Amino acid sequence: MEYNELMQSFAAKYGLADLNIDNGTAVLEIDGMTVGFIHDPVTDSVMVVAEIGYPETDASANFASAMLKANYLFAGTAGAVLCQNPETGAYALMREYRLVEHDAKTFEGALEALLNSADQWKGVLGAINEGDAGDDEAGPPAVDESPTGDFLRV
Repeated sequence: MEYNELMQSFAAKYGLADLNIDNGTAVLEIDGMTVGFIHDPVTDSVMVVAEIGYPETDASANFASAMLKANYLFAGTAGAVLCQNPETGAYALMREYRLVEHDAKTFEGALEALLNSADQWKGVLGAINEGDAGDDEAGPPAVDESPTGDFLRV
């Protein structure tokens, strides 16, 4: 399915009538979360970036540690990558989707799973910012079939 068709279908399903796609890029506000979509026509894929928020200065190390632990084998990220925007300092959850593998329904399901995971990470960031999570906080539980366990721990 074409990128513009998938995006229009997604926007229509969630009542996001003001979808503006500029050179393959769209930014939407979904449930109070800024979500960016960047289409790569060469690979026919779309990178989805869901902004989680900004860490308090003294909580930054704790959240960075939680992010790195969760990125290991994608165990706490639903197959996405936790990262920090170098321009804004915002933390985000980011994942690339090959469009050839998706129709409107599977694309919507994949985005919903990513946004649910990003929402969980917003909660983790909030808890760390408030001092409610310790250094060992590893983030929300995995929501996909990513391998977990201690078989690859070093």
